[in-house]
Amino acid sequence: MAELKAQNLPYEIENETMQEQTNIQPTDTPSRPDVVVVPLSPSRKLEKVSRLEKIVVAALLIVLIALALLTISLRTTISEVEQNVSTKQEQVNQKETEAARLEQEKNELSKSERIQKIAEKKGLKIESENLRKVK
Repeated sequence: MAELKAQNLPYEIENETMQEQTNIQPTDTPSRPDVVVVPLSPSRKLEKVSRLEKIVVAALLIVLIALALLTISLRTTISEVEQNVSTKQEQVNQKETEAARLEQEKNELSKSERIQKIAEKKGLKIESENLRKVK
Protein backbone atom coordinates (compact mmCIF):
# COMPACT_ATOMS: atom_id res chain seq x y z
CA MET A 1 0.00 0.00 0.00
CA ALA A 2 0.89 3.52 -0.41
CA GLU A 3 2.27 5.41 2.46
CA LEU A 4 1.69 9.03 3.16
CA LYS A 5 4.64 11.09 4.06
CA ALA A 6 4.17 14.14 6.17
CA GLN A 7 5.70 17.23 4.75
CA ASN A 8 6.47 20.28 6.73
CA LEU A 9 5.65 23.31 4.60
CA PRO A 10 5.85 26.76 6.00
CA TYR A 11 2.51 28.53 5.93
CA GLU A 12 2.48 32.24 5.86
CA ILE A 13 -1.26 32.76 6.14
CA GLU A 14 -1.01 35.75 8.39
CA ASN A 15 1.34 37.58 6.07
CA GLU A 16 -0.72 36.85 2.96
CA THR A 17 -4.02 38.00 4.49
CA MET A 18 -2.41 41.22 5.69
CA GLN A 19 -1.04 41.94 2.23
CA GLU A 20 -4.44 41.31 0.64
CA GLN A 21 -6.13 43.69 3.08
CA THR A 22 -3.69 46.49 2.28
CA ASN A 23 -4.03 45.95 -1.50
CA ILE A 24 -7.85 46.10 -1.48
CA GLN A 25 -9.24 49.36 -2.77
CA PRO A 26 -12.63 50.67 -1.72
CA THR A 27 -15.46 49.29 -3.89
CA ASP A 28 -17.81 52.20 -3.22
CA THR A 29 -16.64 54.24 -6.20
CA PRO A 30 -19.00 53.82 -9.19
CA SER A 31 -17.60 52.61 -12.42
CA ARG A 32 -17.79 55.14 -15.22
CA PRO A 33 -18.27 54.28 -18.86
CA ASP A 34 -15.42 54.95 -21.17
CA VAL A 35 -17.62 56.73 -23.75
CA VAL A 36 -20.13 59.38 -22.75
CA VAL A 37 -23.16 59.53 -25.07
CA VAL A 38 -24.44 63.07 -25.51
CA PRO A 39 -28.16 63.21 -26.33
CA LEU A 40 -28.96 64.57 -29.74
CA SER A 41 -30.62 67.93 -30.08
CA PRO A 42 -34.08 67.95 -31.71
CA SER A 43 -32.67 69.30 -34.96
CA ARG A 44 -30.15 66.45 -35.14
CA LYS A 45 -32.88 63.93 -34.43
CA LEU A 46 -34.93 65.36 -37.29
CA GLU A 47 -31.98 64.94 -39.62
CA LYS A 48 -32.29 61.18 -39.11
CA VAL A 49 -36.00 61.21 -40.07
CA SER A 50 -36.63 60.78 -43.78
CA ARG A 51 -38.54 63.31 -45.88
CA LEU A 52 -41.39 60.90 -46.47
CA GLU A 53 -41.86 60.38 -42.73
CA LYS A 54 -41.91 64.15 -42.19
CA ILE A 55 -44.53 64.58 -44.92
CA VAL A 56 -46.69 61.77 -43.49
CA VAL A 57 -46.54 63.23 -39.97
CA ALA A 58 -47.35 66.72 -41.26
CA ALA A 59 -50.29 65.36 -43.28
CA LEU A 60 -51.63 63.49 -40.24
CA LEU A 61 -51.40 66.63 -38.13
CA ILE A 62 -53.24 68.66 -40.76
CA VAL A 63 -55.97 66.01 -41.01
CA LEU A 64 -56.27 65.88 -37.22
CA ILE A 65 -56.63 69.66 -36.96
CA ALA A 66 -59.14 69.70 -39.83
CA LEU A 67 -61.23 67.00 -38.14
CA ALA A 68 -61.19 68.93 -34.88
CA LEU A 69 -62.36 72.10 -36.62
CA LEU A 70 -65.03 70.18 -38.54
CA THR A 71 -66.31 68.63 -35.32
CA ILE A 72 -66.54 72.03 -33.65
CA SER A 73 -68.33 73.46 -36.68
CA LEU A 74 -70.83 70.60 -36.77
CA ARG A 75 -71.56 70.86 -33.06
CA THR A 76 -72.14 74.61 -33.42
CA THR A 77 -74.51 74.06 -36.35
CA ILE A 78 -76.40 71.35 -34.45
CA SER A 79 -76.77 73.67 -31.44
CA GLU A 80 -78.13 76.47 -33.65
CA VAL A 81 -80.63 74.13 -35.33
CA GLU A 82 -81.78 72.77 -31.97
CA GLN A 83 -82.29 76.32 -30.71
CA ASN A 84 -84.30 77.22 -33.84
CA VAL A 85 -86.45 74.09 -33.45
CA SER A 86 -87.17 74.85 -29.80
CA THR A 87 -88.06 78.47 -30.69
CA LYS A 88 -90.45 77.32 -33.45
CA GLN A 89 -91.97 74.71 -31.13
CA GLU A 90 -92.59 77.40 -28.51
CA GLN A 91 -94.24 79.62 -31.14
CA VAL A 92 -96.46 76.72 -32.28
CA ASN A 93 -97.49 76.04 -28.67
CA GLN A 94 -98.38 79.71 -28.19
CA LYS A 95 -100.46 79.73 -31.41
CA GLU A 96 -102.26 76.53 -30.38
CA THR A 97 -103.05 78.02 -26.97
CA GLU A 98 -104.34 81.21 -28.61
CA ALA A 99 -106.45 79.21 -31.07
CA ALA A 100 -107.97 77.14 -28.25
CA ARG A 101 -108.75 80.31 -26.27
CA LEU A 102 -110.40 81.96 -29.30
CA GLU A 103 -112.41 78.82 -30.07
CA GLN A 104 -113.70 78.75 -26.51
CA GLU A 105 -114.57 82.46 -26.68
CA LYS A 106 -116.41 81.93 -29.99
CA ASN A 107 -118.42 79.10 -28.48
CA GLU A 108 -119.36 81.24 -25.49
CA LEU A 109 -120.38 84.18 -27.65
CA SER A 110 -122.44 82.10 -30.04
CA LYS A 111 -124.65 80.41 -27.42
CA SER A 112 -128.34 80.80 -28.27
CA GLU A 113 -129.30 81.83 -24.72
CA ARG A 114 -126.88 84.76 -24.85
CA ILE A 115 -128.18 85.86 -28.23
CA GLN A 116 -131.79 85.67 -26.96
CA LYS A 117 -130.98 87.78 -23.88
CA ILE A 118 -129.29 90.46 -25.97
CA ALA A 119 -132.20 90.51 -28.41
CA GLU A 120 -134.75 90.88 -25.62
CA LYS A 121 -132.75 93.76 -24.11
CA LYS A 122 -132.83 95.58 -27.45
CA GLY A 123 -136.56 95.03 -27.73
CA LEU A 124 -136.53 92.36 -30.40
CA LYS A 125 -138.87 89.45 -30.38
CA ILE A 126 -137.58 86.02 -31.32
CA GLU A 127 -139.86 83.71 -33.17
CA SER A 128 -138.84 80.11 -32.91
CA GLU A 129 -139.95 79.39 -36.51
CA ASN A 130 -137.30 81.68 -37.94
CA LEU A 131 -134.45 80.36 -35.79
CA ARG A 132 -131.70 78.34 -37.44
CA LYS A 133 -128.54 77.00 -35.97
CA VAL A 134 -125.46 78.23 -37.76
CA LYS A 135 -122.15 76.66 -37.19
